[in-house]
Amino acid sequence: MALYQIPCDGCCDCLPCAADLNIPEIFRIYNRFLRGEEAEALQEYHSLAHKADECIRCGRCEKSCHNRIGISAVMFGIPEEME
Repeated sequence: MALYQIPCDGCCDCLPCAADLNIPEIFRIYNRFLRGEEAEALQEYHSLAHKADECIRCGRCEKSCHNRIGISAVMFGIPEEME
């Protein structure tokens, strides 16, 4: 499990996603999970139409992220914790 929250400010510069992921929403839910709100976060996550494991790791989002988040790497780690 990550020991830190994802520093996403929800600006949406990473969108649109080629895999149709709502990256800021996934990060918001994941941060909620990391803050100890597991049940609520899991419920929200499972209601998403597209989940982190659908990331195709194209890197397009990372080029646009002003916070320089390694979005593809984060997306790779989320499913094992949230599924």
